[in-house]
This record gives sequence, structure tokens and C-alpha cells, in this order.
Amino acid sequence: MIGKADEYLVHQTELPLAQVVSDHPEWQDRFYFNIHDQEGKFAAITGLGVFPNREAFGPQGMVQAYLFVVHNGQHYAYLNVRSIEANREEMQAGSLSYSIEEPLKAWRLEIADEANGISGSLVFRARCPLYAFSPIRWQDGDKLVANQLHYTQAGLYEGSFTVDGETFTGLLGMRDRSWGVRDMANVPVWYWISAQFSNFCVSAWLWETPEGEVIHCDGGIIPEEGEVRSVTGIEHELELWPGSKRPKASRFTLTTADGERLSLEADEIGTIFLARAPNAWSDADAEALAAADANAFGFDQHCRFQMNGETGYGIVEFIVTGGSKRYGIPRAEIGG
Repeated sequence: MIGKADEYLVHQTELPLAQVVSDHPEWQDRFYFNIHDQEGKFAAITGLGVFPNREAFGPQGMVQAYLFVVHNGQHYAYLNVRSIEANREEMQAGSLSYSIEEPLKAWRLEIADEANGISGSLVFRARCPLYAFSPIRWQDGDKLVANQLHYTQAGLYEGSFTVDGETFTGLLGMRDRSWGVRDMANVPVWYWISAQFSNFCVSAWLWETPEGEVIHCDGGIIPEEGEVRSVTGIEHELELWPGSKRPKASRFTLTTADGERLSLEADEIGTIFLARAPNAWSDADAEALAAADANAFGFDQHCRFQMNGETGYGIVEFIVTGGSKRYGIPRAEIGG
């Protein structure tokens, strides 16, 4: 159980760092990056998580890394899973590798899906201060579903990303960092807005039950410089594609701590489906599109935003595992 990280003076308990405070199988320590252009051609999400209490890959737990890409209606997915082997500080699995260049300011991403001809060499540099969400703890009856900490940060990317023979530079996106218990198979519904505008960003998160009861709501309007405006309420109105559970357009009302109500409109540019699907498929394949929609427990949707007369770009993440009675979205099953 002793690993290289135990050499550093960072212990928080009498346990080795490989052994976490909870024995819940869904305790995890993870990060996520979204990456996109501003023309509607391309978006990607990538990240890595460690699950110290999952023993399917050995008694020391597992590491899971992923890359999902949508480009001009073409969809690609790459996933790699390995044993932790007591080396949680090694943030790499398969052809996906991540490293911290400057804590809280810069990360390096070396990512590839070689089978689909995708590669990226990027450095994320923060443009806004990070936003730390209040802790989330929620139980469904006696079942613990979430007990975690979470923060986000908007940034710009140096370097390039290549997909389908087209190379993109001048990219932007938002990263998040979380740790604790999050049982995705039993998460109900959430909406996470990550939007960037000319001199500020929005990071706001709403958790609901399938019946629409608010579980957690928090967020901020975060300027590059100056004071953060807290978001204390989020209302939503989704327009779904006919016969789909995927939003075509979303209208949010953000209520700030001082009582101001702000309208935020999000229109779909492209969508990453969080679903069991082939490693490569196309929107033009109606059968594949319908299957991806039916199997999806969520969507990371590349959007064009409008707020206070300004245009912005970013991602809205819709997690609909538990289903939504208001929008007629059925419960989704994860795994299998």
C-alpha cells in the first residue's frame, strides 16, 4: 500500500495515501477538461479518475481515463482502465497523460486516440480564478449517492488538437477537480453550466431529483479580475429534439446573491453523448444517433451562449441518469 507519494509530507491521517477515508466503492479522486473552438466545428472532453476501492482491477483499485470528441457530426470515444498499483500520482492511462505545470494555474495534456487519428498536445492556462463549490452530500433513502468537494476554473489552451486531419489552435475550455463519493449510477439529474465570455466566465451547478426538487445549487459569475458574484438559484426551460432526450436549446435564469435575475440562453452547436456507443460513429447514421440518445445517461453539449447582450461559448453538461418527469426523460442505466 505504500507508494512514492508517501515520501512527501502530505498525509492527512495515520493511513498511507493509497488508503482513503471511506470504503465506499464509488469514492473517487478525479479531474476533467472540456476543450472547444468558437466556430462550432469541434469539442472534446477528457480526464482521469482514480477509484481506490474498486477491486475489479486488483486490490489497489483502478485508474480510468477517457477522451470523447465530436467534430462536424463525427463522434469518437477512447477509454483506458488500469490498476492503480499504489501510484496515484502517475496521471496516465494508455495514450492519455496529464501533468501539473503550475498548481492552480497550468496543466499539460498529452492525449491521443491513435485508432481514430486524434491527437492533442495542449497546455491549459487559467484566465479566471477557480470557483470552489460548497460541499455536496446527498442520500437517496439509506443510500449515499454523493459526498464530495468540487472546484472549477476557466482557461485558454496553448498548443494544438488534431482530428480528422484538421488541426485546431486558439482553444478554450474549463476544467474541474473533485474528490469524494459520487455514485453515478444513482445520481438523479444535474445541469452544469461552463460558459466563457469576453472578460468573465460562468460556472454554475444545479442538482435535482427526478421530480424537480432542488438538491444542490451553487455557482459563480467569475470575472478575470474583481469580485465573484455568487449564483444562488438556477431555473431552466429545455427544448428537446423531437423524440429525443437531448436538448436543442436551453434557457436558464440565474439568481445572484443580491437578488438580480439574469437570463442565459444556450443553443446547441454539437453534442458529446455520454453513452455506450461505438468508438466511432456519425450523426448522419440515424440508427446510431438514436441508439446513442437512448443509451445516454448524459450529454456534454457545446453551446453558443447569450447573456446581457454578450455572446459566449462553452459546455452545458446534462446528467439525466435518474430521468426527469418534467421533460419526460426516462431513467438511464449505467454499465452493462
